[in-house]
Amino acid sequence: MLSRSEFDVMLALKKTPAASQRAIALRCGMSLGTVNAVVKSLVDRGLVEGGTLTAEGEDELSPYKVRNAVIMAAGLSSRMAPLSYECPKGVLKVRGEVLIERQIRQLKEAGIDDITVVVGFKKEEFFYLEDLFGVKIVVNTDYATRNNHATLFQVRDIIGNTYICSSDNYFASNPFERYVYDSYYAAVFEEGETDEYCLQTRGRDKRITGAVVGGSHSWVIMGHAYWTRDFTCDFMRFLSQEYHLTETVGKLWDDIFLEHADELRMYMRPYEKGEIREFDSLYQLQDFDPLFIENVASNVLDNICATLNCQRGDISNVKPIKKGLTNLSFYFECRGEAFVYRHPGAGTDEIINRQAETYALKIASDLGLDSSFVYEDPNLGWKISRYIPDCVSFDYGNDEHVGRALSLVRRLHESGADSPWSFDFYDEACKIESLLAAEDWSFPADFFEVKRKIERLVPLVRAGSGAPVLCHNDFYGPNILVHGDGLCLIDWEYAAMGDYGCDFGNFVAQGSGYSVERAKQAVPLYFGREATADEVFHLIACTAIVGWYWYVWAMHRELKGAPVGEWFYVWYRSAKDYAEAALSMAQAVGMPTTGAGALSYEEFVVLAQAEAKMRGTVHPESIDDASRDAVSARLCEDGLLADGAVTPRGLAALEPYRAKRAVLLAAGFGSRLLPVTVNTPKPLARVHGVRIIDRLIDAVMAAGIDEIYIVRGYLAEEFDQLLSKYPNLHFIDNPLFDQTNNVSSAVAACGHFERAYVFESDLFLTNSTLVSKYQYQSNYLGFPVERTDDWYFDADGEGVIECLAKGKDAPCWQMVGLSYWTAADGARLARDIPEVFERDDARQIFWDDVAIVRRPEEYSVHVRRCSPDDILEIDDFDDLRRIDPAYVVRHKDA
Repeated sequence: MLSRSEFDVMLALKKTPAASQRAIALRCGMSLGTVNAVVKSLVDRGLVEGGTLTAEGEDELSPYKVRNAVIMAAGLSSRMAPLSYECPKGVLKVRGEVLIERQIRQLKEAGIDDITVVVGFKKEEFFYLEDLFGVKIVVNTDYATRNNHATLFQVRDIIGNTYICSSDNYFASNPFERYVYDSYYAAVFEEGETDEYCLQTRGRDKRITGAVVGGSHSWVIMGHAYWTRDFTCDFMRFLSQEYHLTETVGKLWDDIFLEHADELRMYMRPYEKGEIREFDSLYQLQDFDPLFIENVASNVLDNICATLNCQRGDISNVKPIKKGLTNLSFYFECRGEAFVYRHPGAGTDEIINRQAETYALKIASDLGLDSSFVYEDPNLGWKISRYIPDCVSFDYGNDEHVGRALSLVRRLHESGADSPWSFDFYDEACKIESLLAAEDWSFPADFFEVKRKIERLVPLVRAGSGAPVLCHNDFYGPNILVHGDGLCLIDWEYAAMGDYGCDFGNFVAQGSGYSVERAKQAVPLYFGREATADEVFHLIACTAIVGWYWYVWAMHRELKGAPVGEWFYVWYRSAKDYAEAALSMAQAVGMPTTGAGALSYEEFVVLAQAEAKMRGTVHPESIDDASRDAVSARLCEDGLLADGAVTPRGLAALEPYRAKRAVLLAAGFGSRLLPVTVNTPKPLARVHGVRIIDRLIDAVMAAGIDEIYIVRGYLAEEFDQLLSKYPNLHFIDNPLFDQTNNVSSAVAACGHFERAYVFESDLFLTNSTLVSKYQYQSNYLGFPVERTDDWYFDADGEGVIECLAKGKDAPCWQMVGLSYWTAADGARLARDIPEVFERDDARQIFWDDVAIVRRPEEYSVHVRRCSPDDILEIDDFDDLRRIDPAYVVRHKDA
């Protein structure tokens, strides 16, 4: 092993063979006498001859040769807001050069060609470097959940005699060398106050012994590091031992090194001020490159300028805001006013309806509930708000704060404001649970036990919810700004029509710290009066359901690499504790909570008819008068009916039969409807001036169903026009629409068939009551005929379909393409439809064959009777002309 002096002299001679000893002394910072002694020793050992390294000298120097470089480029760099929201800091262009490109060129100039770039956030922005420079790209999948120690752990097998670099460093002159003697960390001297790592060293060689964050007049870590093979081996041993510890997750690699600095040998290498630059904020960049802010490509800055009618130079004092579990936000000032820019977080597009948020924000602004709102883009989700100064934290222990806040949200509920969107916390939790299951998420041990308790509460809550009102749906302390005598309710991401009790539930479940008894004491503050026992139960039960939603939501955030920390436990406890309390309250007053006692068909019909009458409509099914009277009497005795009206217990009994969603199969070409379908999908053709599909959607929404899916294929983009009238629609694209029969549309949508109506979308609906709020069993619409050339059913004496075929010269049921599927049958279809579709002989079948023809033993599907005039199928252009005379072409007489 060479001494440091020997290494320096040999390296000088390698770079400049036969250099004079005086030149070597100047280059190495040694005395002439020291150089003379070292050279003599090297010559005596056969390492130097004639002022040049011998072959033995080259071998002796080779262990110090730099093998490669790793550039860390995985992190978000949140302090560089807003630019880091759009692109990684390393690909920013500073003084005409991309930061990481400049660094790669400097490494290559030093003879280091083996370069690995470890990427994570917006990794695709770095892929071009592989072809441009021949670097290797490695993806760090843990970049969002761990600090940069995970980046180095990802490439631990290639580190050793390695430069460890950050993609965002700017080196005024090339700091890299081909040979390095020992591990070091670059440092610069800070004269004033700093929040960087201030190094502690000992000895003339400045071995690092520790560091403190923040200080003044100190050498601070800045720039690159170099790791020898020995250092790497020791460091990775410590990291491997500690990697899976919870406390390791947030640590920089620097932290792990400093904790073991006594055992890990690393030295400080000083650099002159200005030689190394790290850009931690937009304005550090602007100070270094005055033209940067004008030249950088940034949609965020463009959004601000367009909204506030300003220039980029008017934007100042940008500071990232750490608060918030969902989004990225930063503070900025513009021409003397302060604002906040909100950038949508990763994965939020799957669970947040930005159009609904924008709609609600405008209402909140008009009502004076949110004075901060300036603008939101309803499609992209970015938002600009006024910064409210001098706010104090909302205090759940301050009765004045609590009373004012609950009064504020009651004002929203009583405003009469309406929204096209709705939000059901339990249904939304189920959707997120489906997303998690699709990713093979490992649910906690008691997940389904708690879910069963929530499920028992859902029908009781819905029975007592009353008419939907506009709700904030994320109403809790951090979203309530207290400024003087005023309150400002912000963050309307989840706002939509819903159950008033869920705003109270959010208020309590999200970190209030309230016990159930304390929550009960707050209930009168919402109503502004004493509450009834039913009202108290309703709000406590809503708290459980809301807690459950956020608990499941937290799992989704974990899945997306954005853990929510202690909130996970807060929401879990809210769901579990308040569910148990609500179930105890329900049992105390005799509410059914076990799910037992399913309704008979006759009981169902009587209750459904009574509920429909309360809503001013009709339920299409009926039983004979004598049976109805006897059943009604029995239901009154059981407390499900009273004076002809459905009681809350009756509504709870009906809840398992409530239709939750609709799926409209609309992917086909509709060739028999030419020429109408040349430029228009068949469901969008107009009959009597109204699109065919509109009548179906209107009927679905009139039944209280707002979860609506449309499977599209042919001219798919044409369906976008529906969003202006029906903004809550969900589109599912079927890429196989022109290669298979409609079974491929069912494959695309079968995950939504539970408690769902499934429509063929070319049905001209004249009796909208056929789409009722409640359905008892899986069924198809049909009407009796003496014979038919069309598709028909045969059914047994109980109305269960036994046969599905085309054309019969005998009495049968003519099929109508409108079906309903219970939760159990919908789940079976989600399993069976894809399985059947994978068979070679099933690509051209109709999807209806799966339950009735292919696997009839699995299902009990009934015929639901309708009239031939209730719903008409438009198969061809002649059908269209018969229904709507406007399509009849009349020619002038010759």
